[in-house]
Order: sequence, then structure tokens, then C-alpha cells
Amino acid sequence: MRIRIWLIAAFVVFFILVPTLARWYTDWLWFGEVGYRRVFWVPLLSRIGVTTIVAAAVLLLVWPNLRPFLRVTESKNVIDLEPGGGGRWASRRAARRVRSSGIVVGGLAAVAFITGVSASARWPMFQQFVHARPFGAVDPLFGRDIGFFAFRLPVYRFIESWMFSWLVVVFLAVAAGYYFRHASEMVQGVWTLPPGPRAHLSLLAGCVLLVRGWGFWLDVFDLEYSPRGAIVGASYTDVHAVLPALRALTILFVVCAGLMFANVRLRTFRLAALTVLVIAVAWTVGLGVVPGLVQQLRVAPNELTVETPYIRNSITATLRAFRLDHLQEGEFSADPVTPEIAARNRATIENVRLWDYRPLLSAYQQLQGLRPYYVFGDVDIDRYRLAGVQRQVMLAARELDPTRLTPQARTWVNEHLVYTHGYGLVMSPVNRVSEEGMPEFFLKDIPPTGGADLAVQRPQIYFGEHTDRYVIINTRVQELDYPRGDANVYTTYQGRGGVRLTPLRRLAFAYRFGDARLLLSSDISTQSRLLFARELLSRVRRIAPFLSYDQDPYLVVAGGGLKWIVDAYTTSDRYPYATPVSGLNYIRNSVKVVVDAYEGTVDFYLVDPSDPLAGSFAEIFPELFKPASAIPPELVPHLRYPVDLFQIQAQVYATFHMRDPRVFYNREDVWVVPTELFGNETVRVEPYYVTMRLSGEQPEFILILPFAPSGRDNMIAWMAVRNDVPHYGEIVVYRFPKDRLVFGPMQVESRINRDPVISQQLTLWNQEGSRVLRGNLLIIPMENALMYVEPLFLQAERSQLPELKRVIVASGPRIVMEETLDAAVARLLGATPRSPQPPAGAAVPQTVQELITQAAAAYRRAQQLLRQGDLAGYSREMERVGELLRQLEERSKP
Repeated sequence: MRIRIWLIAAFVVFFILVPTLARWYTDWLWFGEVGYRRVFWVPLLSRIGVTTIVAAAVLLLVWPNLRPFLRVTESKNVIDLEPGGGGRWASRRAARRVRSSGIVVGGLAAVAFITGVSASARWPMFQQFVHARPFGAVDPLFGRDIGFFAFRLPVYRFIESWMFSWLVVVFLAVAAGYYFRHASEMVQGVWTLPPGPRAHLSLLAGCVLLVRGWGFWLDVFDLEYSPRGAIVGASYTDVHAVLPALRALTILFVVCAGLMFANVRLRTFRLAALTVLVIAVAWTVGLGVVPGLVQQLRVAPNELTVETPYIRNSITATLRAFRLDHLQEGEFSADPVTPEIAARNRATIENVRLWDYRPLLSAYQQLQGLRPYYVFGDVDIDRYRLAGVQRQVMLAARELDPTRLTPQARTWVNEHLVYTHGYGLVMSPVNRVSEEGMPEFFLKDIPPTGGADLAVQRPQIYFGEHTDRYVIINTRVQELDYPRGDANVYTTYQGRGGVRLTPLRRLAFAYRFGDARLLLSSDISTQSRLLFARELLSRVRRIAPFLSYDQDPYLVVAGGGLKWIVDAYTTSDRYPYATPVSGLNYIRNSVKVVVDAYEGTVDFYLVDPSDPLAGSFAEIFPELFKPASAIPPELVPHLRYPVDLFQIQAQVYATFHMRDPRVFYNREDVWVVPTELFGNETVRVEPYYVTMRLSGEQPEFILILPFAPSGRDNMIAWMAVRNDVPHYGEIVVYRFPKDRLVFGPMQVESRINRDPVISQQLTLWNQEGSRVLRGNLLIIPMENALMYVEPLFLQAERSQLPELKRVIVASGPRIVMEETLDAAVARLLGATPRSPQPPAGAAVPQTVQELITQAAAAYRRAQQLLRQGDLAGYSREMERVGELLRQLEERSKP
């Protein structure tokens, strides 16, 4: 028996207690390393506090009620000396009773502890209850500040639900206990139960009813989220039938609870039975029959009339919750682009994004991967001032993935001590293409080379999107810095990041990671430091798990180093009357997080102090958030409005732009995000960044998205959000005239397919050995005109390297295709771009037959070049074919 106890104790110590302590200790070290040790203590102490209070409440509620069933009669000091006496056996029975009682008490304590631990996960809710902030707006039904619904009501709901559930459990347990204790007396019926148990059960029943009455009072406020009517929020039936019923039930349950408390002295079951009967009837009639009758007899025949004020409440609340109530609206005539408009908007044309991020990512990996273990996980879009000119660029971090090492090289030393970081980045303009159809680079190679405006003194990336393993720096083994020819350049980490490894800390981390080599390696010294939680989102979530984070962190070159910017959101599902999107009906991008790719420092900047949720967290963690004015000046020009938030707002506005309740009710003007062709698939248009002028102002970085009427392909509006200070976050919507057709993306795609020259060129390119990838169709507003731009990529079947070969531009009735955007725009506006020249020695065709002959010869040459893998030569010959076909078309016109 003792051996078994020792084995159990050893198991608990080595496999539960020590790992838990090791995790707490290493977390404490990590929070100290990033400078947020108080942030470590607040959640921990909050969890301990919630666990203690809830566990104590469970014990105080359950133990006094179950104790009468666990009493043990103390054995008397009488020993039966007669042979065969029962004293010894009586003592054993008493001991067994004591042990059984101890097991029950221990089990109850364990249940209480588990319940407390489970409730402790809600510590942010309790902290926000204490640090509640007003919203400055009231709900339309009760006139309460929205802060009551966001901060107070969830806690009241939790307490009510918890108390009701445990009181029911205790009531049933006590009832079962009395039944088994008095089973012999209750043969003649429940009425024979002694007065004491009746009083006990009456008291518990009264508590159950009182708590449920409180629950009905809280249910009144939940009507603000009712889905019963034509829209989310309290409807006519909720206000005129359910609300009075809930209030009546609240009073009824309080009265019934009082009767049950009175029954503690009366001790009769007749009063209890009458109470149950009255409650059942009132509950059924008040919440079932009456609302159903009101809905069918009053609402259904007159739904639009009676629901109009409630629809208006929901529209107003939803627009306010998603910060769409103060956006600017305007009209947009969608005229064709003219030479004058193009001349005034050269900054827009020069920054049109031709490179789609998907083929560009493949090009980056093929051209700048340089080693198998380097990866580009994502392409970001930003703007930089280079040589005094604002340029829109695309960039990607070159990170290191040790899983791509050769099997022989995948040793523990290599993965954790040598291959510790990525190196540098690539950057290219959005609209520049080399002669081979490849991107031109502003930054490239290892070490990074580029202009003076983009100098990178610390290109090492220890913290990024693909750094999901711990590494140890400053060991006796040098780290790989970057490859150079046949040799490698090695380095030693010079930053301040990491936890210094003492023997105790090595033991703790070995337990945490389940890796004994951390403890046994002779390459680790007391000067070594361990970096973990290096992946961006996991790193920021460990510090502030109560925030939601954008899934697309983006890289910025600033101050000679590399910084990551992560957008963080405060969210809620408790905004009254607001229609939820993906379970949320309130969202704010209130925090910008900056992570240094080399040092690993994490800074949280509060960019929207008016947000009550963010303000509440700022009171809970006063040292966590810094003011927006503290953002380094070199980072401010690179702040972007998050695409995820913009998509949610666009989804909401597509329906809630209909502010007239009658129009909304009939869904007369619902918008949708249109579709386009990408590659060979039909996909939804994604928000995209453009550089453009609004209202005659300077060109600025803007995120836009078009809208189409539901069920149709033409465009009806476009939505934009401004990214540059001081207009950051301002949303504008421009509506197109409803009395004229404005082509949508799929209509332009259809026009491209019907164009005889372009469609024939696409058909020829899509022959065996190559395929055409159609890039994003961008809709570019310029003043009151629209221009459509779509790049075409050509990719050989056996190659992963797409080449940007043509640019299609359309505006008004005209549509053209040329090698470059400038040539296409020039041709669109009436200027004649330089036509492809015939091969040296080729005769200039004079007749239709000569045109046909030369086109056929050029096509044969193109096919031969394609089989040889010469895509550049193939493209030139196919371009010649297209020019000959255009001439043939001109000659064929009557």
C-alpha cells in the first residue's frame, strides 16, 4: 500500500507539479525578458482570485446542505470483552464511515476546485466589470449606457446562471438524500416526509425561484439581441408581449420564492405544489402562447408598419457598432478617362499594381530564395518615399525554415543553435516589369542591396511569421548569418532578447519543451540565451490574449532595421440591436502592435483611446499600452488600415446602407462584392490598395472595394478607406448613377473574352506547353472617371515562374492590350504605341494574302520557340501574330 502511495505521489510530482511549476517559472522569465512582468501577474492573480472565490462559493453552497447526510456517530469508549463481541467490528464500521466521509469531502473539494479553474478563464470579464467605461451612447429600449451591456450584464448573467445551476444540483441531491434516508416512511406517499426535510427543501426551492426570478429580470435586457423579428433586436412582439411577460414572471417568481420561504415554517407540500402549478401556467402562457398570438394576429398582417421603428433602431445601432455611422457619401459619374484626367493623375497611373501577390510570391521564391531553407511566406503592400517620390511597393521577408534542410543536416544543433534566423527581404515596385517579364527590385539579394533610402543595417529576422521553434544564441557554436558563394558567413547575436540560461533555468526549459538535450548539451554556457515564442501572433497573444489579431502582419523597413506591425482589435457580441457578423457585433482597430524582428521587443500603441473596451484594458494594464503619439515617426507613414476589418465593414454596409426601414425590409437595394476571373477561376474581388487623390487633394494610400447590385454584374458603388495621417480610418462611399450602366469586373472580363484580337492571343498562348494566368482586375477611380486594368501572366507547364507579359486596360467603350501599362494607357487615350517590328529580313505585307502568310509563319516560329522553352521569343512572335491579325481586321472592314 505504501509503495502504491509513493508511486502515485512521484507521478503527481514529476508529471504534474514540476511541469506546471516549470511552465509558470519559464513564463515568468519570458515576461520579464519582454518587459511585461506585471502583465504576467495580473492574469495569474486574477485567475487565482476567481478560482478561490468560485471554489469557496461552491463549498459554502454544497457543504452545509450535504453535511446532514454525512454525519458519523462517534464511537463510544466501550469495548465488548465477551468472546465474539461486536466492539471490534463496530469500530471498523465507524472507521469505514469516516473514510467514506473523507472521500466525499475530498471529491467535493476537487469538484469545487475544477469549477473555480473553469470559471477563471473568464477573468477578463470580471476585470472589465471592475474597470467598466461608458460608451457615451444609450440603447433605444431601456435608455441604459451601452457599457452596461458590454461590462455589467455578462457578469450578472454568469452569476445568475452559476447560482441557478448549482442550486438545482444541490436541491436534487438533497431531495435524493432525504428520499433514501426516509424511504421506509414514504411508502404511503411523499406527504409523510418529516417536517425537517420539508423545511430544508422549501428553503432550497425558494432560493432556486428567487435566482430564476433574477434571471427573468436579466432576460429583459437580452431582448436587445432577439432574432424574432424582421431584424436583430427587440421586435414589436418582444416589446409588447415578451417584455411584460418577463417582468410579470420576475414578480411572480419573487412572490413564489417568498411563499417557499414561508413554507419553511408551514412545512406543507400543498403550498409548494400550488406554486409549481402557477409557475408552469404563467411561464407557458406568458412566454409561449401570448407572444405567438401577438405575432400571428398583430404583427404578421402589418409587419412593415409595426416593425418600422425597431428596424430603424437596428440600422442605427449596427452602423454605429461597426463605425459606419459617420462615413462620407458622394456621387461618382464613372466617365471614360481622358488625356487631361490621366495627366492630372499620373501618380495614380504610375502606382497601379500590376503584380498580383500570388504569382509574385512564386517569382520571389524562384528568383530570391537563394537557398532551399529560405522561404517567403507572404507578400505585403506598402508605400515608401524613394528619391523624393511616393512609390507603392510589394515586399516579402526572407525567413528561415529549418524543416527544409536536408535530412542529414536536420540535427538538433543545426535546428536550434546554428540556423537561428532569416535574412533580409525583397522589395519591388508594383508596376515595373523587366524585359523577361520578371519583377524589378528595389531591394534584393543577400546582403540586401538597394537605394540609400532603403538601407538595412540589421537584416536578421529572429522573430517573424515562420519562426515557430525555440533557438539558443550566444552558444559555443556560431550561428549561420547568411550564405556567400560556396562558404557561409557566421555571426553572434548582439541584441538584448532572450532568457539567460542558468542551470536551474536549463532544467525548467528542458521540462517545458520535453527536451533533455537542453540540459545535456555542452555547447550551451551561462552566457547563452534562449529565444522562444518567436512567431509573431503567438508572441503578441501571450502578452495580450484578450485582444483579437489580424492574420496578416506586415513588414516595414524603418530606422535601418526591420519592424513588424500587427493590427489588434477589441471585439464584443454585446452591442444592443446591432446585427452580428461572424458572431461579433462590435469591432475596433484600437491597437497597433510593433515587433522588432531582431530584438523581439513588443510595443502596444493605443491608437483609438475613445474605444471603451480598449480604455478598460488600459486601466487593467496601465503599463501595457502606449499613446499613439509614442509611435516612432519613421513608422507612422507605413500604418495601414487592416483589410480584415475593412471587409467586415463592407459586408455590413452592403446591406445597412439602406437606412430607410421600408427599403431595408423589402431588401430592395442589397449590394454584394462582385466577382472576377483569377487564373481560370471565378473569385470574389478582394480589397486592394491604390494611390489616388480624393476631392482634389494630394495623392494618398487608399484601400478600396467595389460593390455590385445583388444578382447583377454591373457596379453600383465603391467604398474606400484612407490610410494616411491625418485622415487615417476615414471611410468614403461613392455611388454610381442608377440611370446608366457602369461595367462590373465580370462584364469587363466578358468584353476581354469577346475582343477578337485579345481572345485570339489568349487562345494561342493557352496552347500545349503554356497557360495564361489572369491577374486581379483592378478598378481605378480617377476624379470622376474609371479605368480597368488587368495584367496577364504567362507560365510554362513545367515552370513555377510566371512572367508578366501583357496589360489590358479599358475605359468607357474602349479596351486595349499592350506590353506595358504606359503603352496601353497611351493607346487607350488615342496615342499610337510602337507596334512590334517584323523579324529582320521579313517583307512588309501589302495584301491580305501576305498578311495571312506572315501570320502563319510567325505562329509556326512561336510554337517552335515554345517547344525550346524560349518564352521571351515565343512572346515576341505571338505579339507579331497579334499585330498582323489587327492589320488583317482593318483590311477586312468594308
